[in-house]
Amino acid sequence: MKKLVFFLLVALFLSSCTGEKKEKESAGKELSVKELQAEAGKKRYPLEQGIIRSTSEAMGMEMSIVTYFDKWGEWEAIETTVPMEVMGEDYSTRTLEIIKGDDHWKIDLDKKTGEHYTLARAINPLGVDVESLSDELLGKMNLEDLGEVEFLGYKCRKMSMKSDKGTQIDYVMWGNVMMSMEGEAMGIQTSSRVTSVEEVAPPQEKFEVPRDIRFTDEE
Repeated sequence: MKKLVFFLLVALFLSSCTGEKKEKESAGKELSVKELQAEAGKKRYPLEQGIIRSTSEAMGMEMSIVTYFDKWGEWEAIETTVPMEVMGEDYSTRTLEIIKGDDHWKIDLDKKTGEHYTLARAINPLGVDVESLSDELLGKMNLEDLGEVEFLGYKCRKMSMKSDKGTQIDYVMWGNVMMSMEGEAMGIQTSSRVTSVEEVAPPQEKFEVPRDIRFTDEE
């Protein structure tokens, strides 16, 4: 019973996230291969290195996320914690994703298991370099530029995405970093918010894959 409740909750939470992702993938298909390739090599962060703390919420479930990055985002280590208690039972989860270039290691820190794969990354969740967005690209992605705003003391750009499929989401971007996101995707309210930015060198051990993890390709 405990496992059943856990899997149902996780499935519901993930569906809220993938709904937004499908909307973005649909928009991305309208972009040409040349346009997408032009984003390769752009800086993922306005800083060379740092630590960003954020929260994300959907369907009443909140995630705490700590992102360590170096080399303008070429290296990332993303620690995600989902605190959860159901009928007195602890269903909290802790995961880690380490990214170096196109190499990804996704790790379950509780089960000590993981997977490694290679996948080309988009420059940010929107898939295009925000700092060089043209009016043409904004139109193709159903994005509206709402102008400059300040967030945590940084000059950012606010944008809104709307579609006839029920998606309406507002974004605040600091360069290619998503500082906040709030709206509705496929009927589900979702939001995320950066709570702090530390302009410091992250611990280099954060980018090292833990030795006690059993990877699926090793079984």
